[in-house]
Amino acid sequence: MVCLPFAVLAQQPFTLQQVLSAPYATELTPAPVGERFAWVEDAEGRHNLWVAGPQTPARELTKFTQDDGLDIDGVAWSPDGKSVAFTLATTDGPDERPSNPAHLQRSVAPTIWIEPVDGPPATAAVTQGEAPLFSRDGRMVFFVRDGSVWSMAADGQQAAQLVVDRGRASQLRLSPDGSLLAFISARGHGRAEHSYLGLFDLRGHTLSFPAASADNDSAPAFSLDGKRLAWLREPFTTAPEFAAERVSATPWSIELLDLSTGKASAIYTPEANQPGSVMAHMSTGRARLFWAIDGEIVFPSEANGWVHLYAIDPAQLDQGARMLTPGAAEVEDPTVSRDGATLVYASNRVVRDPLDADRRHLWRMDLGNAEAVPMPVTHGAGIETHPVLSSDGLVLAALVSSARVPMHPALIAAGGEIEALRPDAAPASYPAAKLAVPTQVLFPSADNKFILHGQMFFPPRFDSHARYAAILFFHGGPHRQMLLGYPGMDYYSNAYAMNEYLASQGFLVLSVNYRCGIGYGLDFRECENSGAAGAMEYNDVLGAVNYLRASSDVDASRIGIWGGSYGGYLTALALARNSDLFAAGVDYHGVHEWMLEDNRADWLRGTLAEQEKIAAVAHASSPMADVDKWRSPVLLIHGDDDPEVAYAQTPTLADALRARKVPVEELILPGEVHDFLLHKDWLASYERAAAFFERTLHPEVSAAQAGAQ
Repeated sequence: MVCLPFAVLAQQPFTLQQVLSAPYATELTPAPVGERFAWVEDAEGRHNLWVAGPQTPARELTKFTQDDGLDIDGVAWSPDGKSVAFTLATTDGPDERPSNPAHLQRSVAPTIWIEPVDGPPATAAVTQGEAPLFSRDGRMVFFVRDGSVWSMAADGQQAAQLVVDRGRASQLRLSPDGSLLAFISARGHGRAEHSYLGLFDLRGHTLSFPAASADNDSAPAFSLDGKRLAWLREPFTTAPEFAAERVSATPWSIELLDLSTGKASAIYTPEANQPGSVMAHMSTGRARLFWAIDGEIVFPSEANGWVHLYAIDPAQLDQGARMLTPGAAEVEDPTVSRDGATLVYASNRVVRDPLDADRRHLWRMDLGNAEAVPMPVTHGAGIETHPVLSSDGLVLAALVSSARVPMHPALIAAGGEIEALRPDAAPASYPAAKLAVPTQVLFPSADNKFILHGQMFFPPRFDSHARYAAILFFHGGPHRQMLLGYPGMDYYSNAYAMNEYLASQGFLVLSVNYRCGIGYGLDFRECENSGAAGAMEYNDVLGAVNYLRASSDVDASRIGIWGGSYGGYLTALALARNSDLFAAGVDYHGVHEWMLEDNRADWLRGTLAEQEKIAAVAHASSPMADVDKWRSPVLLIHGDDDPEVAYAQTPTLADALRARKVPVEELILPGEVHDFLLHKDWLASYERAAAFFERTLHPEVSAAQAGAQ
């Protein structure tokens, strides 16, 4: 294993509290007038709303001071840019009631707040609800309460239900003239859920469902002139959860409604059973439609095996769709300027540096010009995501990070220069200069099907003559990708910081981007026989451990593994199948028996005989199938209000392991959800995990070897 020069720099130790202390930014949103931007910062569990611009210093609009699990989302500006509305809410648990891990003795139902941009902060919520949206004149606010569409005056008075509908409303969109409110109405539950495009006439107070079908509608988008409404439609019948869904016999479509005639039709349907026939997987949010200045509709597709953007002109359907963003790379976070003239997005397209496959940079493209091509805006060793443009389209802002600083808002100059909107956000104790810069490593899976990407974190004062204890990290999802720096998702920003801390304590840490993840194309993401259908991604676990065992820098008897969610599943699978290779593991809310999961109906399909065969494969793909071979100690961590992975997974495994005299430790977090809501719970769990690895893998042995050289 080759270590780059930066890895040998002497570093002083730091604490987990310090490395988790820097704020993490989300919800970057441009004002509808002027050049200001709003965003949300999570500073050790305290979520607050900030505003800044090129000529306006950063200002904190809210003063929330508690690590209470309540987060800010749904940020919406008033039309005059003088106030910002948002939702303050927690996450629903498996019973669809709001979780309360802080055990607050009051209601934690979602509430809407409206903050003046230049005045004193509001002292209370204006109403119960979520997803606020101002009317075009700014006098009213539309929002969702208990699944229904409501409205109220902008001062919070006169709240009342606006739309009477049996569905659960989401994705509220206003027409340019403010007379029509489009939304998605979801009906049913689980496999029986379906959804319609709803259209409410605010003048006539009438509700219609244009072109309702047996399929599922999403992503309504009014044309710039307000004369047409486009939306996406996906087939009701989908592939089982663990099927490789690369093509579909029933493709999705773009629907278009002429608002003057009421006539709706499908203007684009990809060819069945071909790449692109399945709706493109947008890794940072649902697929959306955008209207360009020339009347074209911009949409995502995987027709060439990668997530790209295409455009189609409803007036020239015979010309078909044209690709806007070529290259063997993925497109993320696309957005279009208010006038439809400019497209910006993030991508891992490699232009100058092959390491960019494991980064994100920004691209810009002029729309309305058939000869225009995307142009790179940023480059280098940083990561730039979630770009947005000011109201006039002249100022570009984004969320950016590096190997040493988490996601934060910044202005992006035309030449790619980056200027943080709040450069002093991190506390003085945050150890940025002491963090390792991870190295990209490539290695084959055990079945030689893929060359896998990973990030290696080297300990300080690395000595190539010593043999180090090593730890493998596997992300969840599995549709995720760890990067050569802080990633653009808070769960994995925390995990990245944890890997930095483990490296600082003397471990070699390898973070693995295994098959079924994003960033490397459709065939890599839609992997065959994964999870309950065969656990073929375990070949990537073996490929990673084989890579470490072949290195002269690693003590093969001291290799640990950790991960959360799907990464917890792979951690448990590794300990169950190969305790001979893995000396210890930390399993965060992992799946241990696929047949215990509430969503097993998503893969148990067909006749009873077929279901029995599927169930047998699902069990064989579970850690519980090999629990008799499990010998290595494990730390199990789980919140008991987890809506994603059934909490029963953890006590069921713990009971089975204790019956077999396997050393089991546990950390149970009452009221916590899957993506822990409390900063203190992240900190406590990481402290337990780090202490567990230090006891079981003894990194001090490596330090002693290095000191003896």
